[in-house]
Amino acid sequence: MPADKAKKIRTLAVAAGVLVIYGIFVRVTGIAIPCVFHRITGLQCPGCGSTRMLSAILRLDLKGAYDANPFLLVTSPFLAFEVIYEFILPHDNLRFKRVNNVLLIIYCAALIIFGILRNLPALRAIIP
Repeated sequence: MPADKAKKIRTLAVAAGVLVIYGIFVRVTGIAIPCVFHRITGLQCPGCGSTRMLSAILRLDLKGAYDANPFLLVTSPFLAFEVIYEFILPHDNLRFKRVNNVLLIIYCAALIIFGILRNLPALRAIIP
């Protein structure tokens, strides 16, 4: 395995470990990093609930994870693929890279739409 790829894999492993440790810390202490967007506006950003989602996943509580942030939970396989693609897989297929870039643009648009919809009063009971 090339040294560059090994370094990327170590970086991913450390990042995953930090997320797990953070989730355990939040679960044990109840102290979490607050959402600045929510503090300022009172609205939920598209990422609001991600800490609760991570804590629920660590408890194997998929319903709780879904209730915390359904969009991020449902799209987490796509996000995991993107991390693997970006850090581990080769980027020599130009056609696939173009398709991937289009998918990322669509994903970002969907994330923004989710962020807007979850704050509409009529939809707050439906979308957590």
